[in-house]
This record gives sequence, C-alpha cells and structure tokens, in this order.
Amino acid sequence: MYTDEIMDRYENPVKYGRMDKYDMKIDQASTTCGDKIILYVKLDGNRISDMTWEGEGCILSVVSTDMFCENSIGKEIGEVAGEDEGKYVEDFPISISAGRLSCVLLPLRALKRGIKEK
Repeated sequence: MYTDEIMDRYENPVKYGRMDKYDMKIDQASTTCGDKIILYVKLDGNRISDMTWEGEGCILSVVSTDMFCENSIGKEIGEVAGEDEGKYVEDFPISISAGRLSCVLLPLRALKRGIKEK
C-alpha cells in the first residue's frame, strides 16, 4: 500500500524534534482521526529559516508533516501558507483518498491557522 519512500520517511523523519528557539509554535490536532502535531517555525524576516515538528499520528500525517517542514525552509511564510490544498495533495507522493485528506493536510492547515492567530 505504501511506497518505500513513504515508509522510509515515516521510520526516519528528517525534521522531527523540538526546536529550542522559534518564532512560532503551533499545536494542531485532527478532529477526525486524532493525529496531533506541534510545528516549530524559525523566521528570518518573512522567510522560514527552519521548521521542525513533534507529535504522533498515522503514517500519512507523519510523512506529510515531515515533508512539509523540510520543503518549507527557505520559502516566504505567506507563500507556504497560501499553497492551495488541492495542489498540496496532488504533489503528495501517493494518491490520497477523501477520507485521508485531513491527515495529509494537517501541517498546511496548522500553519495557516498559526499565521491567523499570530
């Protein structure tokens, strides 16, 4: 069901871990499946200089969150938060069923909410 790439990222996340110095800390939980993440965002002006995460969840939410953090570094925070959810899901390495969308979109929705609340 899952590719080797997905399983490797799940078992060996690149950006997992608490960040000691950050500009934003965003807690987000999925109401549909119980996945929970905390995003730590370090900014250099409006640009994301680093992003890490902690949490627990299904394979899809873990992989999506880890990839999201890694791929956001170096981009402007507004650009990342403004990403279209449909495009985000389309770019995910495997096809996602409607019932699993909330798992994959968890980090993007967390960042969008965090910016609104800041």
